[in-house]
Amino acid sequence: MAHILVVDDEVMIAMLFRSVIEAEGYRVTVAHDGIAALEAFERDPADALVTDLTMPRMGGRDLLIRLRERHPALPAIVVTGYAGAEDLNGRQTAVFNKPVSPKLLLQRLAELLADAETVRNF
Repeated sequence: MAHILVVDDEVMIAMLFRSVIEAEGYRVTVAHDGIAALEAFERDPADALVTDLTMPRMGGRDLLIRLRERHPALPAIVVTGYAGAEDLNGRQTAVFNKPVSPKLLLQRLAELLADAETVRNF
């Protein structure tokens, strides 16, 4: 079972993502800012990241940069209510604007995890 780190300063959104992702059988850890997410990742590394872009203390862009310094292939989904994250789209990163369909979020998460698994097994 894959472990997903969900990071959003809006508690209700974080809990919604947790609920939807857990319902698909994933294990989920929630943090409400980038600093707390780094600490959670150090204690229990995740297989993928779902993060907001704009948060207090440390935003999603900086969080992703810091995590990828040690885990370059970490799959990530950035969900934001603001423009300006398009440059993050790439092979192991997807960017969605809020609100995002839970079905679309889960589909892309599964694809990213499958791609990461393929790379690990290659």
